[in-house]
Parts: sequence; C-alpha cells; structure tokens
Amino acid sequence: MKRARVLVVDDHRASAELLTDALRDEGYDALPFFSAAECLAELRSRPADTLLSDLRMDGMDGIGLLREARALDPDLPVILMTAHATLERAIEATRGGAFAFLTKPLKSDEVLVQVRNAAQQRRLSQAVRAARRPGEAEIVGSSVALLQALTIADRAAQSDVTVLITGESGTGKEMFARRIHARGARSSRPFVAVNCGAIPDSLLESELFGHVRGAFTGASAERAGLLEAASGGTLFLDEVGELSGGAQTRLLRFLQEGTIRRVGDVRDRQLDVRVLAATHRDLRAGGFREDLYYRLNVVPVALPPLRLRPDDVPALLGTALRRACDRQGRTVPGFTGETLAALRRYSWPGNVRELFNLAERLAVLCVGDAIELSDLPSEMQPIEDQDVVALPDGDFDLTGFLEGIEERALRRAMHRAGGVKAHAAAALGLERNAFRYKLNKYGIGD
Repeated sequence: MKRARVLVVDDHRASAELLTDALRDEGYDALPFFSAAECLAELRSRPADTLLSDLRMDGMDGIGLLREARALDPDLPVILMTAHATLERAIEATRGGAFAFLTKPLKSDEVLVQVRNAAQQRRLSQAVRAARRPGEAEIVGSSVALLQALTIADRAAQSDVTVLITGESGTGKEMFARRIHARGARSSRPFVAVNCGAIPDSLLESELFGHVRGAFTGASAERAGLLEAASGGTLFLDEVGELSGGAQTRLLRFLQEGTIRRVGDVRDRQLDVRVLAATHRDLRAGGFREDLYYRLNVVPVALPPLRLRPDDVPALLGTALRRACDRQGRTVPGFTGETLAALRRYSWPGNVRELFNLAERLAVLCVGDAIELSDLPSEMQPIEDQDVVALPDGDFDLTGFLEGIEERALRRAMHRAGGVKAHAAAALGLERNAFRYKLNKYGIGD
C-alpha cells in the first residue's frame, strides 16, 4: 500500500523536524515546512494525504493555512496543534473544517491516532471519488460516516442481496438506492421507486403486486403491479415501514420464493427483481414483521444526518448553489466567513433536502456577490452571544483567554458595523491602524 503523505508545518524548526521524524518512524512519508507559504506552495504542486500545522505562526497562522489548504483541496484532513488553546480558537478551528485540534505538549499516541484516522478518511474519500461513473449523480461530502456508507453501498452493488437504507428524512436514501442500482449488474434494466407511505392501504397491495379483473370494486381489467414493472431490475421501497400487514406478508413470500400472486389471482408468477428498501424509523420498534425485517436487512446502510457532518455543509451547499445559479443564468455568489460559520452551526432538521431548498432560495433572492447572514432564513441566523464572560476553573492560559475575548469583541464589532472597519474601530475606541493590526492578527475579514 502506498505510504500516506503527511505535511508538518511549524515555524519552530526543531518542533517540525521532531514530529516529522516521529511520523517517518511510523511509516509515513512526512515532510517538514517552516511557514504556511512553503506548505501551500508544496500543495499547489503535489497533493498530500494529511496536514499537521501549528496554530500560532509568524505570517499566516494555522487558521489561515487551514482555509487556504482546504480551498485548494476540500477533502484534505487538517490537524491543528497549539500550546495556547482557547475555547474560541478550538471552535473556530472546528468551524473552519479542522479534522482535529491537539494541544501541546503533544502526546505521541494521540497524534498517531489522529493521523491514522485522517489518512484513513483520505483514502476512503479518494476511493469514492475514483469510483464515480460518468453521468452519475454526485453524493458530496468527505465525512467519515458518509464515506463509510458509500463504501458499503458500493460493495453491496456488486451482489444481488437486499439492502436496507436507514436515515432521517431528507438524508438522500433514494440517491443511495439509485447508486446501488447503477453500479450493479442490473443497471441497464428498470429502476422502479415507490413511496409506500404515499399509497392508501386499500390500494397498496394492488399497486405492488397487481390484480386480476374483478378482484375488487373498480378492478375492470387485469393489471400488472410495480414488482412486475421492475422485472429484471430493481424495486426500491421507500418508507417500507408503512407497508400494511398484508403487503408485508406478500413481500416476504416474494423474497423467500421469488414468486408473487396478483390480488384475486390463483396463479403464482416467477419474478427476477432485486429489492432495495429504506426507512426513517426503527423497524424493530413494533408493527413490522420481524422475519421480513431480517430479510430486508441483509446489508444495512446507515446514512448520517447533516447535523453530524457539518464539515460537508460548505461543499454540499456550494455544489447545489452552483447548479441552482446555472439554472437561473446568474453568477455564483460567495459566502462570508460568518455565514459559513452559521451554516455549520445550524442543526438542519430537513437534512440535505433542506440544504438543496436553501440553495434554490439563495440563487433567486441573494443579489450581492457574497451571501451575508441577513440573506439566510431567520432560523439559520445565530443568536447573538451573551456579553457575560466566565473565568475558567483552575489554572488556565491568561494570555490565550484574553486573546479569545479580544477576538470575539472584534468579530462582533465587525458584524454590527456591517463589515465597515472604520465604524467597527470607532465602536471599540481603537485607532484605525491598531484596529487593522488586530484584524490581521486574528485573520478577521480576510
């Protein structure tokens, strides 16, 4: 296996070289750099698998390097290290997409665990991207949970087993089902999707299995069901937990024997159909046949909700916004840092579906070159922080603590002043040059 390529950045030369040597001893292809600029130059010429950077450095700091590196390579895992940890900086690093945030003095075991996990995520991300086929809908994201689900789905696609896709509403269950079908041996045959919760119970069995003439009132002609329509291909049962008891019994029989019987018929029909199913609820909680559950759950694929993969939000929204703007025939706007931070913090109860709807809204309503906080729906805008500052318990880094308060005050002033630096400086009683120096120090308004 190819050795993972790890870049180590620290303006303290001895620290960078010591960590590099430790990583090389563990089998990594590690390289030291002593400034963010040197590291970025290397990334522009050759990609890496993981980046470790000190937080406080002369010139561009670790947060700035994090932003620039992920702009060049959105999937690159970045681990930040610091001897001056503050809650504010840790939160900023996390919102910026840092894979991990380590405090000095470093513990070798902790560093190696994080590097190993980061390299594993990188390999999964690259494997998923490499396997993408022309014309296939892209499932965007690089979080470990999403990449693991994609890996399982792609393996399941190579067989004919039934797959149960679980996840909250709006997490993309049908996209996964279509991906499994498209990558399997049945890709040239029909893919038939049915929402079991959208069909009345009285019609569900007839819709799925068909009926003969006179089977019930209104059945004036014989009709094939959706299972027969999917012959040779794939039937996707979305919200399978909504199946009636009778439909569950018929489906179980098909999965066991490969035969169906139309409603009102006395003759069995042999069918060759692969079944994929999805649900947003726990089928074991009651009301669903246990034997059918195990027949469907041969290969389980669990989709993570968007709130558990906040680092995927910028890439997902950027992709969706680009497509929406293309349809509107307009230039794609950018995002302010405050807007991206708010989007990462948001809980996304509607998951990816809600994000796609937001992209359509922004493509129509946002008139500026950059999407501001005010362009977001009110529920996505952050509630302003309280002004009360509590001292940490026990010993703490006073310098780092005060810097965290200073940075928060600067960011709030800039937000209240609408980004106008002169107004924000006046609000804090600072001369313009001193204010600009502090903005540069914390990377605000870059």
